[in-house]
Amino acid sequence: MRVLKALGLHKSTAQTAKDRLHIIIAQQRSEGNSPDYLPQLRQEIMEVIAKHTQVDLDNIHVDLQTKDNNAVLELNVMFPEQVTQ
Repeated sequence: MRVLKALGLHKSTAQTAKDRLHIIIAQQRSEGNSPDYLPQLRQEIMEVIAKHTQVDLDNIHVDLQTKDNNAVLELNVMFPEQVTQ
């Protein structure tokens, strides 16, 4: 331990705890950014798409991203290939 301290590679337990707390706070902030209505909105969008097309619900992805105070709702749908006659 003295060698690590001498090289400046040893962190104090307080610094380690502080670093861990920063990680936890960042995780909670990223999880807390999605609005409460998003799961219901996601489900309703999937139901409307499934009603009008023959798409497997596993091929519909709805995601909300926020960047610079702008919210972007991203919708990805993989449609089955059409067979031409």
